[in-house]
Amino acid sequence: MQDQWRQKLDKKLTPMDLYRLTPRNNCGACGFLTCLAFATQAIVGQAQLDACPYLNPEALQPLREQLNEQHRSGIGVKREGFEKALEYLRGRLRECDFQAVAPTIGAVCLTTDQGPTLQFEYFGTKVTAGRDDITRASGEELNPWEKIFLFNYIIDGAQYPSGVWVGMESLPNSVSKIKSLKAHCQDRLAQELGADLQKLPEAIAGLGRDITAQLDQVDFAVEFHILPRLAVRVLWWAEDPEEGFESQVKFLFDSNVLGTLDLESLLFACEQLTDRWIAQYSAAQSIG
Repeated sequence: MQDQWRQKLDKKLTPMDLYRLTPRNNCGACGFLTCLAFATQAIVGQAQLDACPYLNPEALQPLREQLNEQHRSGIGVKREGFEKALEYLRGRLRECDFQAVAPTIGAVCLTTDQGPTLQFEYFGTKVTAGRDDITRASGEELNPWEKIFLFNYIIDGAQYPSGVWVGMESLPNSVSKIKSLKAHCQDRLAQELGADLQKLPEAIAGLGRDITAQLDQVDFAVEFHILPRLAVRVLWWAEDPEEGFESQVKFLFDSNVLGTLDLESLLFACEQLTDRWIAQYSAAQSIG
C-alpha cells in the first residue's frame, strides 16, 4: 500500500501541468486574476476545471480523469481542508443517536467497549462507524473523500425510496451537476465499455444485478446498491454503426434521493461506481 501511495505521489499533477494548457493571457474569465492562480486552485480542488472557457476539451480530458482520481485519494488537496471537514462531521456524529438512526439508513447498531457503532454495506463490503472514525471491516483504508461521504450519509439520515426512477435533470437545482455526470460517468462508461456489450454482465459481478429483463427499449440495464438506502440504475443502449448511433449510457435515481444525499455526494457516488465498474471490466478483460 505504501509503495502504491508513493507511486501516486510521484506522478501527481502540479499547477504547472494545468497552466501549460491555459491561454496564459490572464484574461480573468475564470474568476482569477491570473492563469497560474486558476491552475493552482484547480489542482488543489478549490476551482472547477471548466471555469476556464479556453481549455481544449480533448487535451483536458486525460488531465481531468487523473485529477479526479488524485482528489478522491486526497492527494494534492489541502490537507487542512479535509481535517476541518472531518472534524466538523465528527462533532455532528457525536450528537447522533446511533440506535435511532440505524434503521433509517439500513444499518445495525452494535454495542462495543468503545461505545455504540453502526455497521452497514458500502459497495458490497461492510463498514463500521464509531464516534470518531469509519473503517472497512477488511481493514482497507477509506480515503478522506469516502469518509466525508459516509459521515454525511449517517448524519443526515435517509429518506425511504419512492420506487420512482428519474434522471438527474429531474432533481431540483441539478443543472450544474448534469454536465459532470455526463462527462465523468455516462460518457466515460459508454466510451470505455461500450464496444463490448456482451461482456458487461460479467463485469458487474459483485457490484450490481442485471435488470434488463424488467425494462423495455434498453440493451442492458443494471441496478447498483451503493449504500443500503442508495441505489442507482444504469441504462445502456448499444452502438449501431450502420445507423450512426453511438453507445449511450443513462444514470437513474430514486425520486427521493435528495432526502438521503445532497447532489455533490450523489455525484461522488456515481464517480466511485464508474471507477469500480471500469476497473472490474478491465480486470476481467486481462484475465480473459
